[in-house]
Amino acid sequence: MTFVEEGRRAQPDGVMPWAVLDGLSRLIPCDSVGFVEVDAPQKVFLTDQWVQVGERELEQNVGDADNPYWVLWRDFLPCGYADRTGDTRSIVMYSDFYTQPQLAATPYVIDMRSRPVHRMLVRLATAPGRKRCILIDRFDGADFTERDRMVLQLLRPHLYEIYLDVQRKRGGVPQLSRRELDVLLLAAQGQSNASIADELFIAVSTVRKHLKHLFDRTGARSRAAAAALVLPHVR
Repeated sequence: MTFVEEGRRAQPDGVMPWAVLDGLSRLIPCDSVGFVEVDAPQKVFLTDQWVQVGERELEQNVGDADNPYWVLWRDFLPCGYADRTGDTRSIVMYSDFYTQPQLAATPYVIDMRSRPVHRMLVRLATAPGRKRCILIDRFDGADFTERDRMVLQLLRPHLYEIYLDVQRKRGGVPQLSRRELDVLLLAAQGQSNASIADELFIAVSTVRKHLKHLFDRTGARSRAAAAALVLPHVR
């Protein structure tokens, strides 16, 4: 709980506050902690933020269509687990799927030229087609324990709330009413104004009013743009 409170007070100095990643590395001894978000359809690394052996690195919006990651990740069992099963809440370890020799022989490790590591992977909510994760690595020594997994499982909802708080502090997530959000969710599904009005038992003119307010609040010019800005941050 001390970690959670410190995270909530942390300065919004990274996409995920650096203090949160530093705190995780102390709470669960490791060699590196990362916060990563990718847009798989667009083949863009939206955020690549790491603390490794005291060093900090942050890259954003890096498009790299030739990166083998886009071909390999779905068949690499830990990365593809949530998409295969629909389970986005469980904390997974590489060792849930592979022994170290098996891991070293996977095309993912070979083609990405990455070293076999012990890794825990925490999925956080985001928009369809995107992946938002916290990754915790040990390069050598013993694997993570079930206690480590349980700690992350307990922290997972708090980590997501801290992430959202940072975005709100930066003004990146407009505060919408429940009704505005309902309208946006239905609009993002491709429903017409009349269909949205029927679904929510409101007038078509009210739907138009809510959409205009959404555009004013987000600066977006279309439903799709408003949804892309807001919905990745909605659980």
